[in-house]
Amino acid sequence: MKRILIIGFLLFILSGCGAQETFETVNDVYSPQPSPMPASVEFLLPKDAAAPVFHGDEGKLYFCEGYEIMVETLESGDLKRTVATLTGFDADSLTVLQTGNTQPQRYECVWTATGEGGDQVGRTVILDDGSYHYCITFTAPADDAGSLQETWQEIASSFQLSS
Repeated sequence: MKRILIIGFLLFILSGCGAQETFETVNDVYSPQPSPMPASVEFLLPKDAAAPVFHGDEGKLYFCEGYEIMVETLESGDLKRTVATLTGFDADSLTVLQTGNTQPQRYECVWTATGEGGDQVGRTVILDDGSYHYCITFTAPADDAGSLQETWQEIASSFQLSS
């Protein structure tokens, strides 16, 4: 009899102590907000720049005397992905400096690479408005890069979003 009472008591405790699940329903319908249209950029285009050799939805490529300029607009959100796309290097292997504290945020980095045509030097400036990364990238043979720094600095300083 004791056994039956103990078993009955255990069954009573085990069956009645289970946590009750509560469910919540939501009647709101999620509708994603469309992304804003990308802004336009402006910068000082050097006199030696040819008309854009490439002109696509995401950017333009200009050939200049001894160097190239690529202007691109990429989706914002992941700065490391953007740096890797622009440079071909993992962002953690480069020093990416935030060079402006105002909106849009401004980032810059420099890298070197060896390619089929010899050593190359690259520099990129990224403007981040929260929706898009507006990028300008300069590349040149390493032997010519030193003499181009003043030109690149002048162009990079003029790179901004149009108002």
